[in-house]
Amino acid sequence: MKILIARTDKLGDVVLSLPVFAQLKASRPEWQVHALVAPGCVPLVENDPHVDAIWTWSNAEIGKLERQLAAERFDAAVLLHYQRPLAALLRRLRVPQRIGPLSKWSSWFLLNRGVWQRRSRGERHESEHNVDLVRRLAGGPVQADPPRLYLSAGQLEMARRFRRDEAPDGQEICFLHPGMGGSALNWAPQRFALVANALATRPGRRVLLTGGEEDATLIDEVRVQLAPQVEVIAGRYPLREFLGVLGAGDLMIAPSTGPLHMAAALGLAVVGLYPPLPTQRPARWGPRGQDAVALSPAVTCPARLTCFGDRCRHWNCMDGIATEAVLAAAEAALARRARGAAPAAAADRAKELS
Repeated sequence: MKILIARTDKLGDVVLSLPVFAQLKASRPEWQVHALVAPGCVPLVENDPHVDAIWTWSNAEIGKLERQLAAERFDAAVLLHYQRPLAALLRRLRVPQRIGPLSKWSSWFLLNRGVWQRRSRGERHESEHNVDLVRRLAGGPVQADPPRLYLSAGQLEMARRFRRDEAPDGQEICFLHPGMGGSALNWAPQRFALVANALATRPGRRVLLTGGEEDATLIDEVRVQLAPQVEVIAGRYPLREFLGVLGAGDLMIAPSTGPLHMAAALGLAVVGLYPPLPTQRPARWGPRGQDAVALSPAVTCPARLTCFGDRCRHWNCMDGIATEAVLAAAEAALARRARGAAPAAAADRAKELS
């Protein structure tokens, strides 16, 4: 069989979809498994040994994509995130099995093997919802294992070079990524600065602030409060190179954002900062990894889908995540790595970089 797995939204969403490819190949190694992602997400799947081919989704080139996919004659397609234009395209192509979440009214007639999941309740993790969609296709158990990102030989060499240049004496490399693209409530800039400065006071440690072009304003707010020994590398690397840089690290602290999930999938210890809103809380969107921690305010959110903002009695609840708690989680993770008690994923990455 030839299967198309589509996840056409953001970086973190694609990372949390990676277990689908691995588990589908494990249960059906003879199947051809193709990935359909947004153009900017190609570096996340291009080195994955469980992906046989990659296609990119663009609203501006639907006609071209339709001709390409028609030539492939897929036996089944799984939309991990429902998108009406894509579902309509697959129906026009008469793909025999069209699987996806029944999240919109159009999904009930564009998909012929839809699954009712209630994702907005935030009761189960996104990666578990993803594997649920392919479980019936595989005809057997499919596990929601933690995601794993694979680097090319060039990216691994970049990681070695970055570690040699930035931490020549074996220092720990800690990344802080304060931006999150507006997809969830965020922590205050001054708190990120406090954590970065505190981490940097320890000898034998490099602390680096990362971010994309869309984070420029937030990065500037953090930058003015940073100690001189904290280096800002935001905007310096495109995604493909950034994956190599990230692979050199030991720790990532970030809100609910793609780089947090990328770091966890590369074997770094991660500390994620999450709001309590059901659609955004860590129960659904938290980092998945063998050394992943998610911190959230100790409040019961009265909202369901969107934050009430300053109309809520808990506003701003993200201030309830204490800098001391974030530092404690970070220091505990770094201590585990220092004494050789880091999880297997980190040990595997260390071998690749050696």
